Amino acid sequence: MRRIHLAGLGWVLLCAGAGCSSLFMPAPPPVNPDGSIEAQTPPGQPGGTGSFVIRVGGKPEGEISAFLWKGQLCYRAGRCRTDTKLPEGYPRPTPPGAMEIKRYPEVRRAEVSGSEGLGWSGSRGFWPLFRHISRRDIAMTAPVEMEFAGAAGDANEAREWRMAFLYERADLGPTGTDPSDARVEVRDMPPVTVLTIGVRGRRGLYPAEHELEKLLRWLDARPDWEPAGPVRVLGYNGPNFRADDRWWEVQLPIRPSTSKSPAPR
Repeated sequence: MRRIHLAGLGWVLLCAGAGCSSLFMPAPPPVNPDGSIEAQTPPGQPGGTGSFVIRVGGKPEGEISAFLWKGQLCYRAGRCRTDTKLPEGYPRPTPPGAMEIKRYPEVRRAEVSGSEGLGWSGSRGFWPLFRHISRRDIAMTAPVEMEFAGAAGDANEAREWRMAFLYERADLGPTGTDPSDARVEVRDMPPVTVLTIGVRGRRGLYPAEHELEKLLRWLDARPDWEPAGPVRVLGYNGPNFRADDRWWEVQLPIRPSTSKSPAPR
């Protein structure tokens, strides 16, 4: 099995996040002969985003329902809920325990990146981003996204990582380097297709690696798909939520495989 380790994840994920019922489970879009998927817009989302959600496995703790909270569209599943709006066109969270393929539209986001071990550098990502959106009077959204690249190692080992706060809409601010803080770069993240698993509970290195292995096992059994980018972790809740009820996802970008042979073990 392919292995990807996430050293130093625990501390920084405690910073992730901010702050009517209808089942949102669209029918799977058509799959082309080459293994690609025809994009479609999820119900209730702005048109033209090309995003979609397909349930492919797992045992969800509860299905998704939508509700309004302080004028914002939020979601709940089992014991988990969000209290912060998502960017326009973003697919809803994946229920804890469920495994899904999701297509995300292009999104404008503020990013801070580094190569220090995340056990030491979490605040170096979160606080510059928080001050950036405060200066621009941009409301917090969920999820907070993180991406990781590199091999396994100690929590203090050098590692490439990126933390991002998402703009609700692209017209809320220009791209480019923040003139008040050169560590913050605003850019448009291209659309991405991911294999994801929803998680409830305390966030950290070992839970994330455990969930990641489930994704890799799914890919091992399906040679039509292959990894296409760094591991992503999405956090929907902040420290105002009980640790046992925090909602997050572990994701792998994927694409149709160029080889039909089974994945290496």
